[in-house]
Amino acid sequence: MLEEDRVIPQVCVSLTQRTPGDVIGNDIPPPENTQQFGSFSGSNQLYPQRSFAESGENMCGVPPVAVDQVVEPQFGDVFGCRIEQYHEVDNEANNEQVDDLENVDEERTQIQTQGKHVQGVSCTVPNMPGTSEVRHNITVSDSDNTITWVIPGADSYSFGIGRSSTLATQEPTCMIYKGQFFPSKKDLKRLVGLFSMRENFEWKVKRSNKTTLHLVCIIDNCTWKLRAVRRDEGTYFQVKSFVNQHSCPLEEVHRRHRQASAVIIGEVIAPRLQQHDGRLMRPKDIIADMKTMYGIQVMYSKAHDALQYALSLTYGTHEESFKLLPSFAYVLEQQNPGTITDLQSADDDTFLYFFMSLGSSIRGFRRCMRPVIAVDGTHLKGRFGGTMFVATAQDGNEQVYPIAFGYGDSENNLSWEWFLECLRGALGHIDDLVFISDRHASIEAGISKVFPYATHTICCWHFGENMKKRFHKKDVADIMDSAARTYSEFNYNRHMEELHRLHKGAFEYAIAAGPHKWSRVHCPQRRYRLMTTNVAECINSCLKFARQLPMMTLAEFIRNMLQKWFHDRHAAARSMRHQLTDAAHLVILKRVEKCNYMTVNPVDWNIFSVKLKGNQWTVNLHLKTCTCNKFQMDHFPCSHALAAARERNLDYTSLCADYYKRETLIDAYSVPIMPVGHPSSWVVSSDIASQVVLNPKSKRQSGRPMEGRHASSSERTTTQSCRRCGQSGHNSRRCSNPPMVNEGPSISVPDEYRRKCSICHSIGHNKQTCPEKDSTVE
Repeated sequence: MLEEDRVIPQVCVSLTQRTPGDVIGNDIPPPENTQQFGSFSGSNQLYPQRSFAESGENMCGVPPVAVDQVVEPQFGDVFGCRIEQYHEVDNEANNEQVDDLENVDEERTQIQTQGKHVQGVSCTVPNMPGTSEVRHNITVSDSDNTITWVIPGADSYSFGIGRSSTLATQEPTCMIYKGQFFPSKKDLKRLVGLFSMRENFEWKVKRSNKTTLHLVCIIDNCTWKLRAVRRDEGTYFQVKSFVNQHSCPLEEVHRRHRQASAVIIGEVIAPRLQQHDGRLMRPKDIIADMKTMYGIQVMYSKAHDALQYALSLTYGTHEESFKLLPSFAYVLEQQNPGTITDLQSADDDTFLYFFMSLGSSIRGFRRCMRPVIAVDGTHLKGRFGGTMFVATAQDGNEQVYPIAFGYGDSENNLSWEWFLECLRGALGHIDDLVFISDRHASIEAGISKVFPYATHTICCWHFGENMKKRFHKKDVADIMDSAARTYSEFNYNRHMEELHRLHKGAFEYAIAAGPHKWSRVHCPQRRYRLMTTNVAECINSCLKFARQLPMMTLAEFIRNMLQKWFHDRHAAARSMRHQLTDAAHLVILKRVEKCNYMTVNPVDWNIFSVKLKGNQWTVNLHLKTCTCNKFQMDHFPCSHALAAARERNLDYTSLCADYYKRETLIDAYSVPIMPVGHPSSWVVSSDIASQVVLNPKSKRQSGRPMEGRHASSSERTTTQSCRRCGQSGHNSRRCSNPPMVNEGPSISVPDEYRRKCSICHSIGHNKQTCPEKDSTVE
């Protein structure tokens, strides 16, 4: 049994000396009708492969022993098992001795007390009504009050999301025979149900009570039957009789199998429930797999229920997830120094907020990133709904750099203020800090209160979409976007005059919003090359699947995603061949091409006059400025500065800020993100493990949650067609084409029943389109 990988040793035995002639009651050899069939996930069964009576000794070389009793697993035991005292057994045949296991508890205690815990920093909104902070500023050193936090079913709890595969490629097999043990009657019925699905027959219950289970074939007078009784010890059932022979015709196809319940199907697909190309296994995939493997037709509703059950088996339930959040936050801080987490609950211990910012992200932003943060919120699609808050930046290679994540009930003033308070506690004070967001009132109020020294700007894309929706003109958004992205005051005024001529209301709307919020020229601080919240929207897209998972699994999904990003980007940065990042090097190459057509006239050693097609710019290489304003606004050389640097044979990399250099990019991803491990291996203090966090009272709306976002009016591609001529691009009022010829209905109708023209009494047109209309008027 110990050599078999599928055996879960959750049984306690006591070792006794066996003498020749002793009869062991449980040594029952498998009968001839032993049959292989598929197992299911999380069944905690015992599968003896051979009896002691056949071999004379067990797998370990020790004489066979008798199973005296079975101990029920209890919560708090290691892996759900209770470790008893084992006695020494004298092996006369091999003159060896089996060591006892009395030191197991001692070793476990030593392992639990070796962990050192990192100090956790918590940020809370002062004077927030109706809340109580769960995590505090505590430093826990070596202590004796650490425990191993084990949840029920922790051995089957999974964080990982890998590649999906078909059910047939990974179908395990096991044995069923007379004398086999099952943990409970429920497990026995499920496993026999899977067996009947595979063999394409159905069974019914002939007798079932607390001590006996008798199953027979659904066809009357069939010889197939299975009878199991409960053992005196605990809830274990043992198969007493099993006749695996059918006298009924098995050629009949059972299309809708009565044993193919959502629970059994969910247990079948749970080990293979994995992500494939960014999407989850769909109900129609389950329908196809069940049809291919078992020949069973599954309804869509049953496949959906099976998928939800498999999700709970694979990723845990939402209730378990909220209970484990304090321990997860504690272990995350311990494994990743510098990580900031904050968990808050209401007065009745229901979940309110959770904040997470990894130490590697905090360090990389403060040292290597431009001080521009994009914040956004997106809906969660789990059982209890909610909102996820995201704060992201952009590295020198134009890649998304996540900083912090938060989870709350909705986008309101309290939740955004709490998230920004935690973000300020994680980052500290940063000079010239700029926030980019949409025009949500709660975001603007929270930034002005929590970050009074920072500059709040709005996303140009969202602002343009609002203008399209309000004024129903695409041109106003295009002109506004050009005015927002320009670097010079002259071009800004030119675009705004054009907007005023096109639509006065749109011009007044843009001025009322405040040019300092959406215009690059009028922004008090540098926005660099970041004009939209696209970096935050990308994070929402990456978490499209994970947003339906339980809270702790979602947080672990994000940590695992960032772990991969940091590893891959650090390796890619080290392999770059230029001093600048790849993205910055491509921009430099495009701007260098324009330098060939420019005329450079030196004024002194650092100042140059650059001319092109009648335009003139002044470049100062010492101050790193240019009259086009690109050089000083982006801290990145424009084409005029590159032309001046070529005149002095200067290296263009010396004109770039450190944000765009390869060494800075390597430093940003140099600190790896460590995993937290499986929940069954977490070692936490007793005060953390005893904290109670219940699921929130609010629930998402009924019905299937929408996977994507609503497309705006400007994104919907509609083709206008004329009802007169059928061509697109105009309507019937502006139509100058001849009318369409009405060929009549596809069904043959007698002429006396068809509509005729009142002028010429012909069929196929009316008086408005009659060709004789003009002659009649004359």
